Amino acid sequence: MDKALAGWLCLVVLALGIGWRVANWQRDSVDLAISKTAAATGAQMEAIASDSGRKLEETLEVLRNAAPREIHTEVLKPIFTNVCVSDEFVSMYNRAADDTERALSGKPEN
Repeated sequence: MDKALAGWLCLVVLALGIGWRVANWQRDSVDLAISKTAAATGAQMEAIASDSGRKLEETLEVLRNAAPREIHTEVLKPIFTNVCVSDEFVSMYNRAADDTERALSGKPEN
């Protein structure tokens, strides 16, 4: 009876040891899957951020080129007139506003 009890006790200890080892393997497997997923997600986020930054730079470049840098005006009429701005200024302003709106909305030029 003592040998049977000792055998069962050894079997229980062996089963606990195997269970412990398998639990460690499972934990290592989960940790590996988490680290692989985190690395892949980090790479995807980096690519998205890079693309977003590039698109923002392109939009800002279009906006920088759309606005007129200087406005030159010449007085062609007498001082007392009802016209506040010239036709050229209005067309230049409208063109700059259209270019800015197109750049912000992402619409193509044509």
